[in-house]
Amino acid sequence: MALELLAHKEYFSPSLGVGKSSAAVPHHMAISFSSTLATVADPLPLAGAVIVAGFFGARYGQRRGPLAHFIVQLLVFVTLTGLLLAGGVAPYRSGVTIGSEPRRLVVGALEVIWWLGAAWLAVGFLRAFVVLGRQPRESKLVQDLLAGLIYLAATFAIIAYVLDLPVKGLLATSGALAIIIGLALQSSLGDVFSGIVLNIEHPYRVGDWIILDDTLQGKVIETNWRATHILTGNQDVAIIPNSVIAKSRLVNCSAPTKTHGTSIRVKLEPSLTPTAGSNLLKEVLLGSTQILRTPEPTVTIKDVSAEMIDFEISYLVADIGAVDRAQSELFDRIYRAAAAAGAKFSPRLTGSSKSSAAEEGGESGIPKRLLAGISIFSTLTAEERTALASQMQRKDYKPGEVIVKAGTILQALCIVSYGVLLGSVEQDGNKIEVTRLAPGDYFGEMGLLTGEPLKGDLTALTWVVIYEISKDAIAPLLKARPAMAEELSESLASRQLAHRTVLDHRDHEEQHADGLADWVLGNIRRLFSLQH
Repeated sequence: MALELLAHKEYFSPSLGVGKSSAAVPHHMAISFSSTLATVADPLPLAGAVIVAGFFGARYGQRRGPLAHFIVQLLVFVTLTGLLLAGGVAPYRSGVTIGSEPRRLVVGALEVIWWLGAAWLAVGFLRAFVVLGRQPRESKLVQDLLAGLIYLAATFAIIAYVLDLPVKGLLATSGALAIIIGLALQSSLGDVFSGIVLNIEHPYRVGDWIILDDTLQGKVIETNWRATHILTGNQDVAIIPNSVIAKSRLVNCSAPTKTHGTSIRVKLEPSLTPTAGSNLLKEVLLGSTQILRTPEPTVTIKDVSAEMIDFEISYLVADIGAVDRAQSELFDRIYRAAAAAGAKFSPRLTGSSKSSAAEEGGESGIPKRLLAGISIFSTLTAEERTALASQMQRKDYKPGEVIVKAGTILQALCIVSYGVLLGSVEQDGNKIEVTRLAPGDYFGEMGLLTGEPLKGDLTALTWVVIYEISKDAIAPLLKARPAMAEELSESLASRQLAHRTVLDHRDHEEQHADGLADWVLGNIRRLFSLQH
């Protein structure tokens, strides 16, 4: 029985080929069957099939995410390694493969693919667990650098173990070649290595606002091997080589916080004392809605001469994008506050003529100066403005005193001459600040001209001086010049649509100027008994 089994094994053995008992089976059928068994038993064709299947599987896993991609890579590499070892192929051992020429070519190709697969698996692990799990965008350059080093190591392994070539000589030759290439690409390589240093130190990140050498500023939108892309305030993209950034004086306005400090200079004529001018500018800062209260903004006297007093105003904003808005608001408020106080801006030319505050009539000239800064009265003639100013009444309020409560229909237009008012509305039982009024600001025009109530409270934040224009003072002007009602309605409609009348804002359905102006005009004619 044992001899029969041995004879049977000998007959079907792929290594021995056809058995001796050829009488049982024809000779050509024995050879064909033996070849088929040898092909099935050889794992190398299966390794090729695994490589093809792994290619498509990796593409599917890449769409599912880095972790799924790595799992597919790991399964493919382990399966490929097992099949190669089962076929007697060890890619990590050098030596010449024994066998026919086609077989040697196939084995060599599989060994090359195995080493590339090992590098592929290492890079997949890097991206799945080391880089992509933390900061993929900021680490892009370091990720690419490590991947390049891994594939370079795989290349030298292929040369040493698959091609069986001396690596030392190749390294010496490649070193000389690298020097030549480095000299030819010195500028580009400088950008690359500067990019690596910048990504390791992280002086800025994507989304930060940076300033380079006080000449270029903008938001970082991309960093790569060669350059950094910056979106400027003009919505243009500036592409700056990394080597230039590495040598530049860089200011990151988004670190450690997004708050940004800036300053402006204001030069006033010495009609006010330096202390009075400083207090005037501090009130302007107190009334601004764009600047931060903490840390407190400051006003510094930089220079005093017979021609001017030079003030520097320093303040912080929540974000560098708010700098322009805050500056525009401050200049507007400074202009109106200076006009209300009778202060003059210093002329640029020393020979320019100057007008003193005495020409404005001192205290008696304040109402006229205040009217000059009111846009809704810009069409008044000098005589009409003088007549209206003579009927304005002054009222003083202490800090913390409530000037107007929500729901009040004001019967006078109130212009702030001195101090700061705080406007607030009530929401869910809490007082929320919505605006601040500084010298030159005014309120109550909607109540005076249309009968609309105030939507919030106004409280004196400091000592406040207000000049009022009553309904009885405006009525003669409207009756003497009926066209003035249309001028006032258009001006009020523009202010409402621009949301400049915060506490007087009406929840109107008409969101265009014509419809709102018609509504205002109708109320003015009704309240002042004007004919159409």
